Amino acid sequence: MYIYIVQPGDNLTILSRRFGIPVNRIAADNALRFPNKLAVGQALVIMSDTMTYEISEGQTLYSISQELGVPLETLLEANPDINPIALRVGQTITVPLENNVRRKPAIVNGFAYPSITENALNCTLPFLTFLSPFSYSVTPSGELIAPAADDLIYRSVRSAVMPLMVVTNIFDGTFSTEVLSQILADDSARERLAESIVYELKNKGYYGALLDMEYISPDDRESYNEFLADISERLHILGYILVTAVAPKYRADQQGLLYESHDYPVQGRYADYVIIMTYECATTR
Repeated sequence: MYIYIVQPGDNLTILSRRFGIPVNRIAADNALRFPNKLAVGQALVIMSDTMTYEISEGQTLYSISQELGVPLETLLEANPDINPIALRVGQTITVPLENNVRRKPAIVNGFAYPSITENALNCTLPFLTFLSPFSYSVTPSGELIAPAADDLIYRSVRSAVMPLMVVTNIFDGTFSTEVLSQILADDSARERLAESIVYELKNKGYYGALLDMEYISPDDRESYNEFLADISERLHILGYILVTAVAPKYRADQQGLLYESHDYPVQGRYADYVIIMTYECATTR
């Protein structure tokens, strides 16, 4: 099995030829509803042990091994009939997708609305580490409004998947800068929010909390960092984990309401795992 990231110009016909797998098999393995509309950056599961690679101008087997992360010896063994010092532009070689390099196991989280279909949930659960029902929202006084997620919690635990409690600063259907500011500025509201998170963790059977706080005011950056430190200590003492969702910054001082108050070093210090919201990537730098 191989995870392939869709590149510009890719389609299922091209991938079918490259990996030697029928188009309909790739579509079925990835549950593609619109197989003719691949998105650049989309991840596809490729159920194959090899792929073909077309030689470009100036490439050598060594440069290809470095590019693909495949040992040079492995490429030589997989292509005994080629002359490694006389590669031709347009020539194709076989690239093994499985090698003896030791890899860390993937940790996979899936967000799910309570309205998720049973079929989608059944197809997804076997591949997940965490399932994160979306989501608890907040009130200005720090109270939580719970989603109807009891069935998702039950289904995830039954499938040996760890459920996470997602907490967002959504108020009246949208992420609210103002509501989070009110909570962070009010000691009693902050305490109420922290206590409510711990209460729900204990009574609902969650494995930990996932904080998805977005569009935080730059003025609240330090206050939010302090809240992370506080909630992290409370959860870890009780044996729960803390996960945070962060905007995809490419520099520490990146401007924009979505980015400025997500302090990467602080979140890395207090969270057990960090989810980068790559669907929010900026298109310009």
